Amino acid sequence: MPRYNILLAGVGGQGLLTLGSIIGNAAIEEGIDATIAETHGLSQRGGSLVVHVRLGDGSSPLIPHGGANLIIGLEALETLRYLNYANKDTKIVMNEFLWPPPLSKTPKLEDIIKAISSSARLYVVNANEEAKKVTGLIVTANTLILGFAYMIDKDLQSLLSEKSLEKGLERVFRGKALELNRKALKAGMELAKKTI
Repeated sequence: MPRYNILLAGVGGQGLLTLGSIIGNAAIEEGIDATIAETHGLSQRGGSLVVHVRLGDGSSPLIPHGGANLIIGLEALETLRYLNYANKDTKIVMNEFLWPPPLSKTPKLEDIIKAISSSARLYVVNANEEAKKVTGLIVTANTLILGFAYMIDKDLQSLLSEKSLEKGLERVFRGKALELNRKALKAGMELAKKTI
């Protein structure tokens, strides 16, 4: 099986490593090799973070520049920062959320959207707001945006079933957290159906 590459970009505290674990566990459910690597930053709250998730055969845990099939960005500026991993066929699902770094001039969200959409197919979702509506918690935005990304990407659907994503959630969460993240995942899927 050829590699399928998912780049997760954002800031520490947004649940990027959790998101990588959900996807990796879903792949394992399907019998697909999964490699997850964290690079370029600290997973501390507010620090720049990127997670490489590679599904299928291969040796390197890092996605080459231009090699991402899907980019999920939980923060707009970090999504722009890692745009060099995209190619003309890459789908990018970005949270409509901007966390300006201290002591630096930050571009406007509209300018970031324009720059990204000129390079790849961009879907913008206000995952924080949608997650808050559905679960009452912004921390479920990562799972909501995963549901959205899953529904707009037929290649990802060909690798992972909805059932395997559910199993991925079950391996990461328990109790009330599992219930809330299931709701967020389903809400993201429903939101995508309205978009496409």
